[in-house]
Amino acid sequence: MAVLQERAPEFSDAEAMGILRTHWCIDANVRSLISERDQKFRATATNGSEFVLKIANAAEPEAVTDFQIKALIHIRERVEALRLPIRAPEVRRTPDGQESVRIERGGTAHVVRVVSFVPGVPLGDNLPSPVLAKNMGAYLANLGLALDGFSHPGSGHSLMWDIQQALNLRDLIGYVRTPETGEAVSAALDAFESHALPVMPGLRKQVIHSDMNPDNVLLDRAGGDTVAGVIDFGDMLAAPLVADVAIAGSYLRAPAGDPLSLIAEVLAGYQGIRPLAGNELDILFELVLARLCASIAILDWRAASREGDDPYLAERVDGVGSAEQFLLALLEIPREHARQVFRQVAASVGD
Repeated sequence: MAVLQERAPEFSDAEAMGILRTHWCIDANVRSLISERDQKFRATATNGSEFVLKIANAAEPEAVTDFQIKALIHIRERVEALRLPIRAPEVRRTPDGQESVRIERGGTAHVVRVVSFVPGVPLGDNLPSPVLAKNMGAYLANLGLALDGFSHPGSGHSLMWDIQQALNLRDLIGYVRTPETGEAVSAALDAFESHALPVMPGLRKQVIHSDMNPDNVLLDRAGGDTVAGVIDFGDMLAAPLVADVAIAGSYLRAPAGDPLSLIAEVLAGYQGIRPLAGNELDILFELVLARLCASIAILDWRAASREGDDPYLAERVDGVGSAEQFLLALLEIPREHARQVFRQVAASVGD
């Protein structure tokens, strides 16, 4: 919780350009990007190359930053070795070989690193087609293959968004904006505790991306069905493999018709690359519910607790409303029906 309570760094454009020039020997213009807890700049060098300068939150343990850097390096190596059809940011070392630098400012230390800029059009507020949802699942499965086998001491770090710690969200229900939504969050967390939590210790576990939300999904073109890349690896951690599918599915909030339809497409795409087992499929529904609870409770808590402007929260306030509606719609679905739908999807992919 400490990282989310600490304000993001507030370096100026000029300071960011100075860091790039001093430590990476890159002359570039920069513009600030919206970020939850770190500060990011998109940098365009004089030769046209593009990068992202990321300044870590002062409350972020340096072991976690190193974990994120090492994971990106591991992904690149696995992508090349296995020829996986994915694209992730690549770590840009300083001329003397450092993966990051430590910057002191106002008596506070920040770890700073540079990664390549991944081009593409963010999915954003656009609801994906069934084809795109399926492609997202396949991309996520390949990303999981790229992270398979990676370990690091920082992978077990504490994160409010960690689906394994979803019951901690009960402490935030008092911040939820309406009593009806608060009751829905409570009911969903009860379902998670009853059906998912007892099973999770026995599931496959590895480092996962853990944040395939629409702002982190890049398309090859506006309105396209091809995933060009996935960005923002700041929420990576070791967790059950199925959690990645649940997190992605929780953002595919079909406004009408079958609420499970796009989640099923993501599952189908994932299942075709890296099949989930029966015990993983059986708790997918509860994990989707848990992630929706996090989207609602954490953002409402932050909105109530923060002072001053917060561009990250301002951009996501509408998303809380859609998460509330989606959670209410899913809670109308019997658990057994959802379980059968996901089992049938898995069986159809296996045929």
